[in-house]
Amino acid sequence: MSVDSYQKAELFILKECQKEVYSQEIECLSRGTNISKQSSLISLSPFLDSQGLIREGGRLEKAKSWLPTGEINPIIIPKNSYISKLLIDRYHNSVKHQGRHLTEGALRSAGYWLIGAKRLISAFIQKCVICRKLRGKFQEQKMADLPSDRLTPGPPFTFVGLDTFGPWQVLTRKTRGGSANSKRWAILFTCMTTRAVHIEVIESLSSSCFINSLRRFQSLRGQAKVYRSDRGTNFIGATDDSNIEAINVEDLTVKNFLCESWEECGKG
Repeated sequence: MSVDSYQKAELFILKECQKEVYSQEIECLSRGTNISKQSSLISLSPFLDSQGLIREGGRLEKAKSWLPTGEINPIIIPKNSYISKLLIDRYHNSVKHQGRHLTEGALRSAGYWLIGAKRLISAFIQKCVICRKLRGKFQEQKMADLPSDRLTPGPPFTFVGLDTFGPWQVLTRKTRGGSANSKRWAILFTCMTTRAVHIEVIESLSSSCFINSLRRFQSLRGQAKVYRSDRGTNFIGATDDSNIEAINVEDLTVKNFLCESWEECGKG
């Protein structure tokens, strides 16, 4: 088919679509009389163009020198027409599923004025499979049961969780050339049962600084039964230096995985 055939087919479909809904308006406009005040098109100042299509009047008549006719006087498409759904589908895909505003803008730029476009486009997007995937809600992780440390009654700081935060700049000393700054960190001790907090300032992330902060904490709060922490190098080094039997959660899993992988590589 040629381009001219496609244009004639498009014109025929649009005219038939308008005749199904706006036959009375077309008859009034073709006779040069005003349409009924009860018509849904009364606020759009409609008129018939040279091809017999109903177009929206608008207020952009003086922009004909630089704007196309479709943008100045777009073709009116009925709300409940199947053509409106096809147009929304086409231009929604052309804007790569980027929402109602861009889809409506693409329709207006193409020269179409859909009656009730906001609701039609919103309803279409709600049923669009790709949009539902892109705008779907994130799944929430179901939390596990609280450990026994959080539920066992006992004195404060019996079960302790700890972590490091920082650094921040502090003024250590003043010299003739200016002031000397250095970094400081802090160890956060929190009671797993009462959520009480104890903070110790350290000068570096070394194991020795952490051991000293732990000794200061124990001298004030007493000996704890269990300490929980991440695998920070200062914590790991402190357990090695203090000969503490630490339980690493991922030890068995990681070691088994590495052993299996190494055996398979050795066999190959």
